[in-house]
Amino acid sequence: MDTPVIIIGLVLLAIVAFPLYFVVRANQLDKNQIKTLFAQNSQDNKYQFELIATHNRKALGIDSKKKGLLFIDFNLNEPYVSFQDLKESESCKVATSSPQGKSNTLKKVEWFFMSKKGIPQSNTVLFHDADNDYIVPVYAHEELKLAQQWQEVIQKHL
Repeated sequence: MDTPVIIIGLVLLAIVAFPLYFVVRANQLDKNQIKTLFAQNSQDNKYQFELIATHNRKALGIDSKKKGLLFIDFNLNEPYVSFQDLKESESCKVATSSPQGKSNTLKKVEWFFMSKKGIPQSNTVLFHDADNDYIVPVYAHEELKLAQQWQEVIQKHL
């Protein structure tokens, strides 16, 4: 009687433990990659980025003292990293584009930064592009909501 109970208990433990182990391991790898990318993009330690938010393998880091923004997207084969100097920016807007004739389909979601000099900056930060091959399924409307939430965070640091 004890042997079947032990076997069933071990099987249930394995069913729960293995996926949990891989989730924790992947999360730790992402944190290490974020720290490494923050250090690589600190521009000779000029910026000290703090992790403000993470969601769906995307990370937002901001240096609130020296006004720097670093956006990282790990959903692509190679991480997409974009830096923006917030000292030169007056505001941040979320811009979207849709294929012609399909208003319910989003092709791109990006942040558009306006310059303090009144001339629009050429810098935009690409948040989502339907043409990219993502490692995991990414949904554009969910990405749009996340971009809008993070835009509010960026506005607070401008």
